[in-house]
Amino acid sequence: MGQLKKGKEMSVEKLICPFCHHGDAFILNHHHRRLGTALGGGIGIIASCFGRSGGIAAGAVVGGTLGSLLPGLGTATGMVVGGLSGALTGFFTGAAIGNGIGHYIDKQVVAQYRCGHCGGIFQK
Repeated sequence: MGQLKKGKEMSVEKLICPFCHHGDAFILNHHHRRLGTALGGGIGIIASCFGRSGGIAAGAVVGGTLGSLLPGLGTATGMVVGGLSGALTGFFTGAAIGNGIGHYIDKQVVAQYRCGHCGGIFQK
């Protein structure tokens, strides 16, 4: 849990289902986390398209440079693979940030739980 300060106890808020009055087996609804992941991934791809020093452009330059060891086909293949890896990097970075923001909203702002015993949905 955490360290206790001298003479002070940590207060832990215990959830109790308002329908069946059980105090365990709760599942946090992750609606905003899913939405944040999808939106963040899309924004990450868009950001990687417009960024000069990172994302698709940088991946294509690095891939083209490495692929130039085999002129022609190697350069083109390197640019495509580098560009795709830049786009995927932007997608995964944006998705991770969106997931974190969505999880925070689900847990701290909305705080909607489903009871594992009766299936009732309630807010904290």
